[in-house]
Amino acid sequence: MKKPVVAGCMLLAACASVQFEEPAADLITPLEQACLRDPLDPEKWERLAAALAVEGERERAALMYLQAASLRTHDVQQDYVTLKQAVAETMPRTQVRRVNAALVEVLRIPAADEPAAANLVRLEISNGNGVTGAAARLARKLDVDGVKTVRLSNLRPFVVPQSRIEYQREQQRMAQVLGRRLGLPLRAASGTTAYADLRIVLGHDARYLK
Repeated sequence: MKKPVVAGCMLLAACASVQFEEPAADLITPLEQACLRDPLDPEKWERLAAALAVEGERERAALMYLQAASLRTHDVQQDYVTLKQAVAETMPRTQVRRVNAALVEVLRIPAADEPAAANLVRLEISNGNGVTGAAARLARKLDVDGVKTVRLSNLRPFVVPQSRIEYQREQQRMAQVLGRRLGLPLRAASGTTAYADLRIVLGHDARYLK
């Protein structure tokens, strides 16, 4: 009878010496779920962006920061109050559209006498200098009528010396407006893209942008 007891004690002692590592906490998923439950709270998007940046997902973090900045710039809640006091067909309204599992887009639907959303010039901002968050920072502070930032991207290997604006031929006038606003030279685009009409490429002189 003593042998099984002794063997059991030895087994328990051996198990006690084994160290088990708990899996790393998944902070991203709960933050994504919090954003989807309350998509109009910019602080939740900022917390998600910070967590993504810590995990090294810089491009996604930049998009989350851009989402938070958009919510802080435009008072969505006030839009809903205004809509209750006016005729919906004649007043601008705000629509929250789910893009994917971790991102929603806040859209402002114009009234009948405002320029159609289709007339907005789509802008891409490309980071060509490797400075983390450079494209997102410019997107947050850039406010030009008729222009909407639709894409943030990286231009590897981040060796662009001077910032510039690339434009399609039909968008030359808007490119000139942006060029004067930011003090950047213009360059005609060599080809067309399906997602943007203009592109700002940030070089190593980006810190001098006005």
